Amino acid sequence: MANVYFQYRSNKPTAKVEVRFVFNENGKPKTYYTRTNIEVSKAFWGEYKKNTIFKNVEKANLKTDIEKQYTLLAKFITDRYENETADITKDWLKDTVHDFYNPKTKTVVSDELLQFFDFYLSIKKHTIKAGTLRKLKVVRNKIATFENDKERTFKIKDIDKSFLSDFINWSKEKQYDNSVINDNFKIIRSVCNEAQQYDIEVNKNLHLLSTGIKDTPTFKIYLSVDELEQIIELNNLPPHLDSARDWLVISCYTGQRISDFKRFTPDMIRRQGGRTFIDVKQAKTDKNVSIPLLPIVQDILKKRNGNFPPTTTDQRYNYYIKSVCRLAKINEPVRGKIATVTDLGTRKETGVYPKWQLISSHVGRRSFATNYYGKLPTSYIKDITGHGTEAMLLKYIGKTSKDTAKESYDLMLNLI
Repeated sequence: MANVYFQYRSNKPTAKVEVRFVFNENGKPKTYYTRTNIEVSKAFWGEYKKNTIFKNVEKANLKTDIEKQYTLLAKFITDRYENETADITKDWLKDTVHDFYNPKTKTVVSDELLQFFDFYLSIKKHTIKAGTLRKLKVVRNKIATFENDKERTFKIKDIDKSFLSDFINWSKEKQYDNSVINDNFKIIRSVCNEAQQYDIEVNKNLHLLSTGIKDTPTFKIYLSVDELEQIIELNNLPPHLDSARDWLVISCYTGQRISDFKRFTPDMIRRQGGRTFIDVKQAKTDKNVSIPLLPIVQDILKKRNGNFPPTTTDQRYNYYIKSVCRLAKINEPVRGKIATVTDLGTRKETGVYPKWQLISSHVGRRSFATNYYGKLPTSYIKDITGHGTEAMLLKYIGKTSKDTAKESYDLMLNLI
């Protein structure tokens, strides 16, 4: 029998966590130690070992990373131990941990684009998010259709300027947006770059290839504070629309994706110093975020005896909140895109529509970011929405350097 533990054995204030491997040899317990790649402070480790529930986002993320590495590394060590025929030594443990962090690749794979794409999906399916996996599969299927239409099988090394030109023309014939074409080719190029790790030949100019076409403008659809007030004031809604309306309001005042706010439960709520927060680990990013739970959201919970509204499928939710906004007379003509069925499949058609027709689950996160921009520091907003940088947040809500310059002017003027 063998067991694996993580320990902090250094007297230094910051050091790498060590793995402790305990096993039986000739009926007697034996122990070896070696370092992992996890570096932490001694103070943090003391808190971690006490099973502290960290409120600090950075510490909470570090705790999650440590627990994930421990699970994977412990399994890696014990699996190798159970299949080992040589003597177990300290060097064996050191080499095993090294191999965990530096896996050896000996797999022989096809150099054909479609076959390698399938291989890529097979090795990534357990390590990437479900949404990313779905996007990759969509691109894979487009490649299959493209090859079928061209009556040709492409190899990884064939992804060159000529391929790109043909792929762009084919995509435009299929009426895909520029943004979709750009995203599709970025994925193809990324998969081809991965092929180099398997000694597969790629075109020498692959890293220089770019579509050269501008992304289709993104329409920044959001609900203003006044529009939210119209939605809140709706009365006598049937239960399914009442629940959808409440979730819509909650999403607009917490700034979370549907994959996160649908998982809200009362036990995620934390009260501190007269303030109320909800703590959630974002499904897409694995980030731990703490979100102020404003009275407008607390009122919804009070209405429901402390519970969040019932949930439904994403598709039904999107349909229901359109109905809610229609009833609230969110009718302002707005330019945007609506999915329509064509002979080529479902495509998004740009036009001017009543705003309620453009509402989807994503409106909550964008409404939060837009409505609080200029009222809260952007660093606070991004910590709640989960954007990686302030630049990403500003792009998300459609703000430019001219907008931030105006904000800076007003703030600087108030300091004089």
